[in-house]
Amino acid sequence: MMIKTSARKIWEILESKYLIKNIENRLHLKRRIFHFQLEKRILIDEHMNNFTKLLADLANMDVVIEDKALILLSSLPDGD
Repeated sequence: MMIKTSARKIWEILESKYLIKNIENRLHLKRRIFHFQLEKRILIDEHMNNFTKLLADLANMDVVIEDKALILLSSLPDGD
């Protein structure tokens, strides 16, 4: 038997599980942004996409990050 559920109800269920704006999620995302580093064998395009997604996730949690450029520059290896 198939249960009929509206798209809105499904969205609300997913949102409640994964988009909860609680302190744990905020702290986890903040930690990720402040420890963000370019990983070996990752192209710079993918690194930039990961950075942009992380910033979007933080913005969705109403977290304002200042000095984004400094965080991004700090995530890159030194030019030795």
